[in-house]
Amino acid sequence: MPFHSIRRTTAIMISAAALLLCAACSSPPSQLYQLSPVIARSQVAAADPGSAVAATAPTPTDRFAGGPLVGVSVTVPEYLDRLDIIERTNGNELKPNYSAQWAEDLAVTTSRAFAEDLSALLPTVDIVTLPSRAHRDVDYQLTLELTRFESDSTGRSTLAGRWSIADRSGNERGSGRVLLADSAKPGDYGAMAAAMSRNLASASAEIQRALLRLNPPLKKERAPR
Repeated sequence: MPFHSIRRTTAIMISAAALLLCAACSSPPSQLYQLSPVIARSQVAAADPGSAVAATAPTPTDRFAGGPLVGVSVTVPEYLDRLDIIERTNGNELKPNYSAQWAEDLAVTTSRAFAEDLSALLPTVDIVTLPSRAHRDVDYQLTLELTRFESDSTGRSTLAGRWSIADRSGNERGSGRVLLADSAKPGDYGAMAAAMSRNLASASAEIQRALLRLNPPLKKERAPR
């Protein structure tokens, strides 16, 4: 190849690289979002002064005294379990947003918010997310399998799935389905994350009632290990 052709090719490659670099520098940084717990213990006590939450002293030493250990596991569809926020544009089309991302995988932030909402509703129960690094034996395992947990282009946020509760022997003690919806301003991803958090809190309230109906009761003292 003639020398002038080599120089021309090199110059073109350098220019293209510079353009790509400039485009990367000029593009706005990604906005990061998390799901957050919605239910506060104080709110539950105020809404129902006779509830277990209101009757329980808020001291850290008695929070889990004699209470069972519940392990929580949440799964989301694989197409959603990523950093990019996915928006459904129609029944079959999904659009990732590369300027708005989750701060962590969706299953992780979902599990944390769900467990914290349950902890507010059940202050005498020790709730941990699974898998747990402590490798503790749980009295009950609560599994929430979400089949939909997303928002669409109109701002409508939908949560759908199935939950089940199993005891230490693996026997199912309860199960059910959840289908919830909330709305947010289209294109406002902070509002979208808040709407998804509210759906998750509503699901935790439904499941909390099932946990309290367990036989033996959830409030029964933990068996010696």
